[in-house]
Amino acid sequence: MSGARWVVLEPLDTIAVRDGRAFDAGMNTEAQTMTPTPSTVAGAIGAAYGAAPGAGRADPDARGSVLPERIRGPFVVRRAGSHWQARWPIPRDVVRPQSRRGLIRLHVAYLNEGERTDLGLGAFLDDGGRRVEPVEGWWNTRWLTAYLHDGDVNAGWLEDPWLPERRVGLARNKDRTAMNGMLYSTRHFRLLEGYGLAACCLGGPERDLRGLVHLGGRGRRAEVHQVEEIALPELPPDFPGGRVLLYLATPAVFPGGDWRPSLNRWPGAELVTAATGAPQPVTTVIANRSRVRDGLLMWAVPPGSVYYLRFPDEKVAAEAAAYLYEHGLDQAEEWMRTAGFGTALVGRWA
Repeated sequence: MSGARWVVLEPLDTIAVRDGRAFDAGMNTEAQTMTPTPSTVAGAIGAAYGAAPGAGRADPDARGSVLPERIRGPFVVRRAGSHWQARWPIPRDVVRPQSRRGLIRLHVAYLNEGERTDLGLGAFLDDGGRRVEPVEGWWNTRWLTAYLHDGDVNAGWLEDPWLPERRVGLARNKDRTAMNGMLYSTRHFRLLEGYGLAACCLGGPERDLRGLVHLGGRGRRAEVHQVEEIALPELPPDFPGGRVLLYLATPAVFPGGDWRPSLNRWPGAELVTAATGAPQPVTTVIANRSRVRDGLLMWAVPPGSVYYLRFPDEKVAAEAAAYLYEHGLDQAEEWMRTAGFGTALVGRWA
């Protein structure tokens, strides 16, 4: 059994990942696609280990024996010389004021005792009366660490790691002849030069990894790199007032389809408020050469979402933070957590 092994998948072409929603081929009809999810990347990593498609989901005993026990990630990374550096979606509580340049962070505003928001929370994130807009961008690890540890907000943001490309297709009959007028379009994503998708593989067999694997649909492939450890934001040294900030680094599908994480492990823990963004559709499909099976469409809380938590005291907060940082959040099904869903980074808030 190995300890931790970092793997980077560097796509050799565009990436096409269907989000699971049905569509009928026809004029001006679009097949919905999305950026790679943890299940897509976990499947590619399993293939690099030589495991059969869906092995970790169908057979829990396969985890740790023929493929990693669990995966932390995936994270977007960019090549910097001989190393890779992570990129992070800007946290959802960071916004852009319309009145000036730069970015600001929303502040926690408490309601009066007994009052609750329409989501049943005792506080909300306040913009201070300013007109603000959501931000879709990326930070590096240094900027995200400053945000998680000290609440600092960097004024700028980095380039998107990928560009969308529109493709047009034509539905075909069983004999592969074209169906008259049944055009459809789909969107692929092309990672910019030097970008890849990284994951930390924990546990698993000590074996050489395959050099090329399929990533997404349409037979697209990615090159597999085993790399040195990639720096992630570290845990803060303390959590004054028992206050812990959770930052979702990957999509999360919480038990019961809820948008709120389960805190049942820590009696007295409280969700104070959150900024989550729009739900993200994800599908879990096991594919092989002959057929596609076991597809499941779910709605996930997107990466970059943040949760403001409060624990009974600083000791409990530190213990919970260490657990969440190492193991991630409980998911609707255990295999999803081991595949990388619900990977969290941890900070603090005032």
